[in-house]
Amino acid sequence: MNKLKKTIEYREADAEQDLIEIPELTPEEAINLRPAREVVPWLYRPIKKRISIFIDADILEHFKSLGKGYQTKINQVLRREMLKEAAPMYKKMKK
Repeated sequence: MNKLKKTIEYREADAEQDLIEIPELTPEEAINLRPAREVVPWLYRPIKKRISIFIDADILEHFKSLGKGYQTKINQVLRREMLKEAAPMYKKMKK
């Protein structure tokens, strides 16, 4: 048996053993699961998409005047407004 095949078999067996040690979730535990971004929000990294938009010149100048990272700041303002809009809908869904 060549070394690569032996290594692959060893790793597969090791992975199976790791899965055996993971206890199954009870229904109560499953109900209480939350997305990782809620538990540790600083680890959440949304997928970025490149777009081209037109922004009023005065708005763009305002954000640029705040210094480096103006695009991130614009994104933060948009996210804050999106969450304000989404919050009432989310509350209705939880009831």
